[in-house]
Amino acid sequence: MYNILLIAAIFGFVLTTLLFSKKSTHPTATFFLGSFYFLLSVYALQAYIIDGGHLANCSWFFLWPLIPYNLFAVPVYFYFITIIEDEYKWKNTHLFWFLPFILSIIDVGYIYIQPDAVHSKLLHTAITNPQNRLHASYWLLNLDQHMFLRHLWQLLALLFVLPKLLSFISNNGTNKLKNLLNKWLLIFWFGLTLFAVFAIFYAVGNRLGHNIFEGGAIIPITLYMIMFLVGVIPIYFPTILQGYPKVIKMIPKDGQVGETKKNNKFGLHEEQVESKLKLLMDKKIYLKQDFDLTNLARELEIPAHQLSYFIKEHYGVNFTVYKNNLRIDYGKRLIHEGFLSTNTMDALALECGFASRSSFSKVFKNTTTLSPSEYDNKIKNND
Repeated sequence: MYNILLIAAIFGFVLTTLLFSKKSTHPTATFFLGSFYFLLSVYALQAYIIDGGHLANCSWFFLWPLIPYNLFAVPVYFYFITIIEDEYKWKNTHLFWFLPFILSIIDVGYIYIQPDAVHSKLLHTAITNPQNRLHASYWLLNLDQHMFLRHLWQLLALLFVLPKLLSFISNNGTNKLKNLLNKWLLIFWFGLTLFAVFAIFYAVGNRLGHNIFEGGAIIPITLYMIMFLVGVIPIYFPTILQGYPKVIKMIPKDGQVGETKKNNKFGLHEEQVESKLKLLMDKKIYLKQDFDLTNLARELEIPAHQLSYFIKEHYGVNFTVYKNNLRIDYGKRLIHEGFLSTNTMDALALECGFASRSSFSKVFKNTTTLSPSEYDNKIKNND
């Protein structure tokens, strides 16, 4: 059972690394999401170490994690708000979400300034009787009260953003990328809510000294399973590792004062992307053998799925057709300039970025209805 926690921790650390290392169209939201998964990973790992009976070999992994754990509500709240409002703005009222964190600093600091025997006693109890470790008394709160408070705050944050989330989801529902984001946000919100609710049940049960439900292992097992699912569910939404659909607010071109219009490209500033794309096409990077959607997206520093969406919306074709059109246009230009008078058809194919003459001829005919040779003869006859 405890191996579930270890797997969740591993997945969480991998996801955290990906979120922090990859470029994103929404870096602030990515940061908050990565921060949450880092906290969840440490949380799952410590639960595996303590509940699995490994704390004696990892005694350093004790007490201090209480401080970051009590930040759970912070990245959760800021992540949803940043996505929903399309920006991050600090407000003094946000200090409310840091209350469990502040209390944990006080309590952990209090234990650390006590004689070593106090810390050693708490550690010994956690090692020998991990099931009752939540009864440990600090200064302001017991450990089970800290657990209850941090997940209560997490639940409050989720309930607070729910009306805004539902309103956000109801807008622009016909967009494919937006629909994907809506689905992810709903599932993520639901998973976090279950996590918070069962963690509260677990803390209350420990506080009262008996289990709320029949069967003593139901709540902890369910809680572990929820942690596991929350940790691995992004596998179903790989695009969140690359960025988030983002609504770009645009000022009307006529300069009149009024309500701003919203660009429905979700994450793509058309003018910026088009300008960068034109510069790259002027360099003829489409002639390289390795020219593909992934490499072009890397050059433009935007997610590949959003570049694909941009090309489809802006040019009315998919990426493969877009690439082939560029290459065939270049090939036609070379033929007009007399390239085939001094070079072979194989050389022309390679010059246009194709791996073989056959693939070049096939794409050329599909695009122009003529083979390269027929196109060359037609030009000569017209001359």
